[in-house]
Amino acid sequence: MILTLYPLIQERLNHKTAPAMISQLWQNQSQSDEVIYNVYSHYEADFEGSYKFSIAVELPQSNGLKPIYIEDLNAFEKFITDRENLAKTWELINKKTQQGLLKRLYEIDLEKYYPDGRVEIYISIVAHC
Repeated sequence: MILTLYPLIQERLNHKTAPAMISQLWQNQSQSDEVIYNVYSHYEADFEGSYKFSIAVELPQSNGLKPIYIEDLNAFEKFITDRENLAKTWELINKKTQQGLLKRLYEIDLEKYYPDGRVEIYISIVAHC
């Protein structure tokens, strides 16, 4: 099943500018009771390079931004956390990557934010053959 996401905004970021910019972009979005996604795509290299960042929703938008299609979330490594522990979870993901325990594809990754504070992180990984 294909997941179709509709960007509210898109920016080109890197690991140095991302924390401040993402916080600012989130503040500019209205508070909502719907699920919101952070989508990381079009990586220049790895998590230290630049990438396209999108804040997206599942409802179509009329802002001219192209939809994002994600073919199969089962092909992703999934991490479950909450907003309070999000930074720690990303530290774990980056540590596992550096240790070779997580073979990231750097194609598309996403965070799925639920209104109750839960967050699911989906990391694209190299397929196991």
